[in-house]
Amino acid sequence: MARPAWLALLPVPLLAAVPASAGEFKCPEAGGPAWREVRTAHFVIQTDLSSGRAEDLAEELERVHEAVRYGLFRTPPDTGVIRVVAMADEDEYALFAPRGATAFYTEPFLSGPTIVMYGKGADVQRVVVAHEITHHVTRRVFARQPLWFGEGLACAMESVATVGTPTIGGIPAHRAREVNPYFGEVARVLRARERLETSRDYAVAWALVHYLMNRRPQELGQFQQRLARGQDPAVAWREVFPQWDPASDEAMAALDKELGRHVTRGEFRYREVTLPKAAPPSERPMTAAQAHDLRLSLRWLNRGEKVEEGKERAEIEEALRHDPGSVAALAHLVAQRPAEAVALADKATSAHPDDARAWLLLARALPPESKERREAALRKAVAADPSSAQILNELAWHLLGTGRADEALPPARRAVELSPGSSAALDTLAGVAEARGDCTVALQIQRRALELLPEELSDKERAPYHGRAERLERACGGTGPASPPAPAPASVTK
Repeated sequence: MARPAWLALLPVPLLAAVPASAGEFKCPEAGGPAWREVRTAHFVIQTDLSSGRAEDLAEELERVHEAVRYGLFRTPPDTGVIRVVAMADEDEYALFAPRGATAFYTEPFLSGPTIVMYGKGADVQRVVVAHEITHHVTRRVFARQPLWFGEGLACAMESVATVGTPTIGGIPAHRAREVNPYFGEVARVLRARERLETSRDYAVAWALVHYLMNRRPQELGQFQQRLARGQDPAVAWREVFPQWDPASDEAMAALDKELGRHVTRGEFRYREVTLPKAAPPSERPMTAAQAHDLRLSLRWLNRGEKVEEGKERAEIEEALRHDPGSVAALAHLVAQRPAEAVALADKATSAHPDDARAWLLLARALPPESKERREAALRKAVAADPSSAQILNELAWHLLGTGRADEALPPARRAVELSPGSSAALDTLAGVAEARGDCTVALQIQRRALELLPEELSDKERAPYHGRAERLERACGGTGPASPPAPAPASVTK
């Protein structure tokens, strides 16, 4: 049985260095700065930055996002909306940040994928944002994506983070320093399946993608077409680049020699990216209750140090004073008082019947025997937020667990459509296909789920994914592809 699809991801540090002490938070009603929500076409930014700074940040994020989309694809894919929490105070930000990170990606409890960042960070943050946005965008296009390709392409797209007109194809200094003089080891990077071990591995992945973009663009295009169609990446690589079989030490030495020449010569092509005119950001104020709810929706990491005793409890009490039905505050109490979990979740749904998080909280709080009530709560959550891949996935997982794979198929498919980079959603869809007897389809989907597992997951968290994959490999691994490859989408890299 696969692990529950709602297991939260660990935060991923994106870049380093701010103080580790946590400041005292004051909401707007207590004399603190105003909180606002700024929206663009692809971002919802919740922040206590001033209006001007918030709009500047929104425009910058949107510019980098569009530079990635239009820089990579002739027909840019629809990528949905990304939530960003940007804090104006470094010490306050430190309460939520992993050690050594000035920005990080997380999927907090009852919330979707979120970037949390210090709102007045250095220019280098644009590089990190470009890297993460590239992952977000390419997962909408490539049905399969080997680790080296995903990370190498994300590193290559860091060049769009320049001030002014964005460009593609340049050589980032921090990557070049890692591989010049070149030290080899491309074989280890090509063979990696679950994680790249060091920053040097990321640099080699970048060098490989940069080399292919400059020296083998036609073959790279063919390789990408195959990934977009869902072909096994290892098979696609061997068919497009037969001279560089990762199983051959001699072939890998030859490829290392090619990469060494490329990074040493420093000869490359780059081009500017022309962006469409963006609509101006829109803005609305956030209440004190919403500011407290937002803080409680994030994990309190405090740079790995122990949070001051009573600080979180005081935050919960203050949130409930502003809003007795605060979903995030009640979620904390549910975790602390399991005997009262259902009653507390009911309080959240009564206060916020249109908040999908409240119904999701209730679904999770209900005991295992309350299958009908859990399903009703999940369906209400979907009705409140039909765009949430997380909630659709939980509904599909519940239906699968109650033996209704056919009913689970539509929400499982929709969850993957909305979040094609989610290993959890793919794992659920593979489970549905397996239960319906579509063995080879299930195997193909599960292989994709394994390719997209976040690198920071522990072996224990990875085990259920591997368990399903191994079972499917034994059952149908030798039967070939489930169906002929689908036609490549119009959105393929330039």
